[in-house]
Amino acid sequence: MQAPQLSESEIQDLALGRTPGKGRAAAPRPEIQQVCEEMKQELPGAEVLRYTDQGGHPMLKKPGLPSGTDAGVCSAMTSEWIRTGIEAGGDPKKGSQAFGKVTDHQFAGLIDKQHVESLQGDAITRRNNANIASIAKLQDDIAGLKLKQAQRGAINEKLTDPDLSPDERQSLLAQRKALGHEIKEGSAQAKLDSAAITQTHHELQAETAAFRAGRGGGYPGVRVQDYEPIQGESFAQKLFDGTKENGHYRMGLRKPGEAAEGHVIGLHKTDGESRLMDANTAEWKTNNHKDLINLTAEHIDRLYPGYESFDLTRYG
Repeated sequence: MQAPQLSESEIQDLALGRTPGKGRAAAPRPEIQQVCEEMKQELPGAEVLRYTDQGGHPMLKKPGLPSGTDAGVCSAMTSEWIRTGIEAGGDPKKGSQAFGKVTDHQFAGLIDKQHVESLQGDAITRRNNANIASIAKLQDDIAGLKLKQAQRGAINEKLTDPDLSPDERQSLLAQRKALGHEIKEGSAQAKLDSAAITQTHHELQAETAAFRAGRGGGYPGVRVQDYEPIQGESFAQKLFDGTKENGHYRMGLRKPGEAAEGHVIGLHKTDGESRLMDANTAEWKTNNHKDLINLTAEHIDRLYPGYESFDLTRYG
């Protein structure tokens, strides 16, 4: 008899002592339950649909996690939350149910997705940095060509001197010929380099668009807001203004510094009930858009005081 083929998530279920394909949500840590209860007290209209608490998940406590997952799977979890929500037709209840199946049954898939996203992001960054270096080199090469053209112009000026000796004239003509050859070759190479840079730029644009779509569950997104400071009451107003349209939003958070730590929170705005998903706490339901903004601000105040800026991308 042939052994049954198990998916990776089913294998992970077995490793954790669960029935394959019958995964269940990992129990949240007491401290996460407590902070959620405190937020519910502050915002009576907020309701926890399911705990996510990635930091307490047993799969993320195992040694030898793949690169890009050591800080968790918030990006992958948000991507899947957006995907399941869009594929549920924007229905908050159906979207939440579909998301629960992912977190309960396919957590290993979130780890894989986060790992792949990390590799893709690093590859795009490396290629972009290399292209920037190529642009800098091309600019230096063009500056060198201009210098040689100026030198050739100066030689042409000298050649108009009737008092030049035959040897001086011959030397200047040889220099002009050499410069002309270098300028011709350099110009041809600069054209090739410029075309290659342009081609790489177009390819990077396509790769970046695909990467951003992948972070939105495979759906194209609209960058609603680039990174803006998180400052007092203005933050809540910016967030409210940026999420007025119905849809799923990916909110990126950044700490200070060029390569600083980041985090992602998912928001789902509708004309009625809205949702928030933070991989560190839970998936939440609110009665309206205003409550959604207040719940998000409460998360920032309590859990992410060290993050100084946020951006917004809308999907679906």
